[in-house]
Amino acid sequence: MFTFPSPVEVFIALIVIVSVIAYILEVEFAGTEHSLEGHPVWLWIERVVAFILTIEFFVRWYKIGNRYPRSLLGSIDLLSVLPFWIGFITPVSCLGLVRSMRILRLLKLYRHSHAMRIFVHALLGSRRYLAGMLLIVFIFVLFSAVGIREIERYAQPDKFGTLFDSIWWTIVTLMSVGYGDAVPTTVVGKLFAQFVMVVGVGLTAAFIGIVGSNVYAQVQKLENAKEPQNEEDREPND
Repeated sequence: MFTFPSPVEVFIALIVIVSVIAYILEVEFAGTEHSLEGHPVWLWIERVVAFILTIEFFVRWYKIGNRYPRSLLGSIDLLSVLPFWIGFITPVSCLGLVRSMRILRLLKLYRHSHAMRIFVHALLGSRRYLAGMLLIVFIFVLFSAVGIREIERYAQPDKFGTLFDSIWWTIVTLMSVGYGDAVPTTVVGKLFAQFVMVVGVGLTAAFIGIVGSNVYAQVQKLENAKEPQNEEDREPND
């Protein structure tokens, strides 16, 4: 396992935060399409940050070995600097998208947050249950979308005329958002919507309960055991 001295690790985390804050300020207040426009201070902040993070990446690679770039943390570190270097060969029209990819640097905070690492490991430990529940949710969403489309498409072809519109209504209804942009008007449609709401609430509660209990169990297990090993220290096939 390789880590920089604690002050250096804190400095790197601060650099990441400064980079993201600078991106937000540049987008909101400078109003430029990319960093080559406007005041050069934004471009130089990015250059300094990218240079520091690039040096960090190669130092970790040298200290850890060739398994580092193939690890989760190595991939995150690479994503944090790769867009900057790609920007040198990217058309000017794409530089705005390259600039927006700086937000990926927030993933580097995973290395510095013990709580985040525990939670991610807990979610990974519950992936079997997540896959099963997501399949059930997918089937129910598709069933509901097809049902409401067949019921309402003649009464409201502009709202439920396509399957995509019906899926949108189903998801908005299941999540209890209720934008109100599409509402059943027929009696059968209203009855069907009530069925979707009741079953959807129960299904959502079951999903949260199953995942929540499993995540809690995983968190307790990891808290009582040794801190999860960093991905960059594992073998590539782990």
